[in-house]
Amino acid sequence: MSPELGRLLLDLLGRPYRLAMGLHALDLQDWLVVTADHAAEVAEKRRLLDAGADIHRLLPEGAAAAAETAALVEAHLATHAPAVRVDAGIADPLIRAGLAVQEDLCLLEGSPEGYRLVGAFVAFPSRWSLAEKIGRPMPAIHAPVPGLEAAIGGPVRLFFERLQADRPVWRVNWSLTDDPLLHQPSSAFRRTATEVTAAEAGRQLWLRVERQTLRRLPRTGLVLFTILTFVEPLASLAQDRRLALLLADRLDELPAAMLTYKNLATRLPAITSYLRAAAAA
Repeated sequence: MSPELGRLLLDLLGRPYRLAMGLHALDLQDWLVVTADHAAEVAEKRRLLDAGADIHRLLPEGAAAAAETAALVEAHLATHAPAVRVDAGIADPLIRAGLAVQEDLCLLEGSPEGYRLVGAFVAFPSRWSLAEKIGRPMPAIHAPVPGLEAAIGGPVRLFFERLQADRPVWRVNWSLTDDPLLHQPSSAFRRTATEVTAAEAGRQLWLRVERQTLRRLPRTGLVLFTILTFVEPLASLAQDRRLALLLADRLDELPAAMLTYKNLATRLPAITSYLRAAAAA
């Protein structure tokens, strides 16, 4: 497990579950992360793009922000990761930026209905479709998440209205999946959960963690949302007794509707039994 993922997991699991934004102030020097998997993940992005995967969309109203995003990405890499190559021959700025970093990139523009997704380079979606989300406002994008609008819909809207260019933030999101692939569009979603046993859960499941950042673009005023995805075998996490117990506790706290949404309702007893047994070993 990478040190970056270990830090994210402690932040994610170290407090009782509640549906919240969980925002932290972001130092812009830490905005983009280059891990040991950078070359492999960028190569996978390029492979998906060359194969015609639907990973890039840009509406006309997002064009100026896409150019601003590319300039910010290139400037950040030049300062903080000079060994990373940016392909200057790629004309589309959002593709150029997306193929330079591990993060996926989303552009959000304010509208009366809420902030709308007006551009994206998303190679590693977590079981959602870019074609279905482009052009839609945040409330519609997040509608499948049970209880989200009632719990934090208002705070989310207020956050986007008040976000300042000099006060970026980061947060963490997570899921457990039976597929280790980074590229998981909604078409890959398995509606019937694979049976998981307490004896084999560590081999059958992976923890998928997203390090997300949000920043207001200073020139165009749109919001840039980045997503860096980590996929770790559950067995790897279970080697850390503290993390194993923390994850078991957080899973036990999930409401029934959230367990169903995360495809965990029938798997929960096996997963928590596995984690607690691993911690006790």
